[in-house]
Amino acid sequence: MREAMTSRWSRLLPRFRTMWVSAVAATALLYAAPVAARGQDADHVEAIVDDCLRQLYVVSDRHWHKGEYSHLVNINRMVIAGRPTFIEPYVNAGWLLWSMDRDAEAVRLYDAGIAANPNTYALYNEKGFYLITRKKDWKNGLPLLEKATTMPDCAKIVWHTLAHAYERNQQLDKALEAWNRAAEDPANPGRAAARVNRDRVRRLIEQRK
Repeated sequence: MREAMTSRWSRLLPRFRTMWVSAVAATALLYAAPVAARGQDADHVEAIVDDCLRQLYVVSDRHWHKGEYSHLVNINRMVIAGRPTFIEPYVNAGWLLWSMDRDAEAVRLYDAGIAANPNTYALYNEKGFYLITRKKDWKNGLPLLEKATTMPDCAKIVWHTLAHAYERNQQLDKALEAWNRAAEDPANPGRAAARVNRDRVRRLIEQRK
C-alpha cells in the first residue's frame, strides 16, 4: 500500500513542480518589469497562481476518493501557501489531521489560519468545535465559539453549536440565551429546531429550581 501511494505521488509530483515553477517564474518577471508595467503583470501573475491552485484542488479530490489523506493534507498546505486567506484548505486539512490522530498539527494549522484570517468566524468555530468534541475541552473551546458568534459573517448554525456546548458544560442559563438568539432570528433557517431546544432547556432550568 505504501509503495503504491508513493508511486502515485511520484507521478503527480512533476505536475505540481511545473505549476509552481510557472507561478514562481511569473512572479520573478513581475518584479523584473518596469514599475509602470507591473499593474498589468500583477494581474497576469495572479491569474497564473489562481490556475495553479485550481488544478491542485482538482487533484486533491482524487486523493480524497482514494483515501490518500496525508497527500491531501499536503496539497491543502500548498494551497494555503499560495492563498493564506482561503479558508477551506484549513478546514479540510485540520479535520483530516485530527482524524488521523495528528492533533498537534491540526491545532497549529487552526492557529495559523486564525492568525491569517482574524476577522472571519470560520476558524474560531473550527478550532472551538474540535476542542469541545474531540478533546472535551470546554474551558478553551467555548471562548472560541463565543468569539465566532461576534463576527459579522458568522453562520447561524454556530449559535446552535454554542448553545449545545453551554448545555453540555452545565451552563443552562447561557444555553437558553443562545437558543433564544437562534430561535428569534428570522434569518436562521434552523429557528424551528432552536425553538424546540429553547423550550427543552427552559424546562430543565425550571426542574432544577
